[in-house]
Amino acid sequence: MQTRHFEDLKDKRLLNRGNSILNRLFANSIYSVRQLAESDSEAKAIYRFLQNDNVSEKDIIRNMSSNCIDSVGQKSVLCIQDTSEINLFNHRNRVRKDGSVGINGTGGSLGFFIHPSFVLDAETLMPYGFSDVKVWNRTLEEPVKERSHKKNLLPIEEKESYKWIESSLNSKKALRHAKEVIIIQDREGDIYEQFCLIPDAKTHLLIRAKSNRILEGKQRLFEHVSSKSLQGSYTVELEGDKRRGVKKRTATIEVRFCEVTMSGNQYTSKHLPEKITLYAIEAKEVGENIENPIHWRLLTTKRVEDFPTAMLCIQW
Repeated sequence: MQTRHFEDLKDKRLLNRGNSILNRLFANSIYSVRQLAESDSEAKAIYRFLQNDNVSEKDIIRNMSSNCIDSVGQKSVLCIQDTSEINLFNHRNRVRKDGSVGINGTGGSLGFFIHPSFVLDAETLMPYGFSDVKVWNRTLEEPVKERSHKKNLLPIEEKESYKWIESSLNSKKALRHAKEVIIIQDREGDIYEQFCLIPDAKTHLLIRAKSNRILEGKQRLFEHVSSKSLQGSYTVELEGDKRRGVKKRTATIEVRFCEVTMSGNQYTSKHLPEKITLYAIEAKEVGENIENPIHWRLLTTKRVEDFPTAMLCIQW
């Protein structure tokens, strides 16, 4: 994959500096300015570039996403999303409190959040870059967690969880020339509104289920999919983790899946469908005397009607 250079910075000196930084980042796979620079003067030049008012965060993100736009034509791709917290507590005396940083979720420490959408080829797993990168922070005055019931009454667009939908919408636009897009998210992305707004003929969601939702017929999601007949099994080698007390073992995983119909709740916007149909997949480790067995439950808008398709979703 070739590095996509900055093309729309008006100042030629900024253009050259930006492209030099990008080339070094790709060539060296490091993110520390001090390690990236060959001298103190060069490090200062990089900092000046990043602090220049003529180089915006949007310029950098737009440049990153252009890799995807140029590379994914007529290909099936995975778009993997998750949020990271950047903790700047150790740099608190050197960081300007100008609104570009605030507090994060780790004890209300100084920092910000970053939510990238990382794009891979669905078959070869070749990385194509980032279709979108959302950066934000909670203000210094804002409580880390809002426990008020009023939070549920806000429109989804005003909730912090909207980041999942916003990133999916931006990625969907950036990857519009792809043959198929599978957006993959962890449990925070299990949002009813997202299942209504994002999928189309070539865009699918594949999300780890968070809530044991009530289905049509008053059944619970987790119990319903567990009650289905066994469709197949596979084994996976677990390396183990001494720090977490996990022993090395060969895990046998049973797979079940079914179509499910879910309903919105009292807080769901009235312009969205009252019901949606998805496919649920369960991957459950079986055996005796297993501590913390594997148990995944996935929700997807991709049609899952056979074991190979279910396995493909699990592998993704």
